Amino acid sequence: MAKQEERESRDGDDLWLDRWARMLGFGWVADQLPWDLPVSYVYGIVVVTVPNLATAAYNLHAGVPLLYQQNPYYLLEPVLLLAAVYGARTLSADYDRVMSEMAIAERTSDPDRLLSPIPDRLPWGLFIVALVIQYIPTPVWATWGLAGYVDNLIVLPWLFTPIVVQFFIVYLSIEFIAPWRLANSDVGIHFLDPQGVGGLRPLGELIKRAYYFVVVGLVGYALITYAPLVPGWTTSGAANVVFTVLWVLTVATVGFAVYTLHRFMHREKRGEIQRLESRLRALLENPWQVGDYRVPDGNQEEVSDLRERINQVAATKEYPATFSIWSQLLVSIALPKAAQLVIAGV
Repeated sequence: MAKQEERESRDGDDLWLDRWARMLGFGWVADQLPWDLPVSYVYGIVVVTVPNLATAAYNLHAGVPLLYQQNPYYLLEPVLLLAAVYGARTLSADYDRVMSEMAIAERTSDPDRLLSPIPDRLPWGLFIVALVIQYIPTPVWATWGLAGYVDNLIVLPWLFTPIVVQFFIVYLSIEFIAPWRLANSDVGIHFLDPQGVGGLRPLGELIKRAYYFVVVGLVGYALITYAPLVPGWTTSGAANVVFTVLWVLTVATVGFAVYTLHRFMHREKRGEIQRLESRLRALLENPWQVGDYRVPDGNQEEVSDLRERINQVAATKEYPATFSIWSQLLVSIALPKAAQLVIAGV
């Protein structure tokens, strides 16, 4: 009992996927292992490998051609699912580190809105919606054999979908929830940031890093869909539309995060300059005439200090990233579409 309580309280064992895995008994499996693995990793490894091996064994026994023989790129599917588990855990830990680096707990009256951005009911809501969609009957059902029904009505919705939901929730919290809540909080901008980006560089880097995982997923999806250099594998024209829509949607998530933070930085910067200028004008005689204003005796030091502060605020950029971050982000945004065009043409 003590061992289980220790594992449940260890750092990082806090994802919705961890709780889902424990509900299915994977907490007990993790406790039996000699390694200290988070239960979500144990869940991912087991549910990705065991069903795939079982399906392959059944199809071999029944004389059904393996999907991997028709399209070897389907071997990427379990790799991408495991990468999604890793990505969800890594990005979640990175988000906590970013909030600590930005000292959010010390800078706002309501830190929980940013420190715990994922509403408790959101993962369950998305999971239920995904289940409902997957259980809508389609004509494809009539073409399935026993393995097809097991894979599509049990393994995919109940075992694989929670992994996708967990990654999507973490990604959503970074690209949507956190920027929106930050922009509507009393955190403000760190105008003394020596990098000149208002202290938001850690969050800007995290937005970029989160999109890197999406790039891996999109390129993997393109390889599975188009199966370059695989004889006899054909792809419908709808595949191009689906990929493009997915790519545009992911680009839109990054665009939303950047635009939201830009508006936030612009608003805070303009407001701070207006406050400082108001204080400065109060110390000047004839402050509206640049050719005629004068600084009364005794106000010179305070006026000089305010001018220095105004210059400091004015030098702050209105985007949460440096040039190198922007360059890397633009390349990563273009990469999935470029990869799709190349792969589809092979």
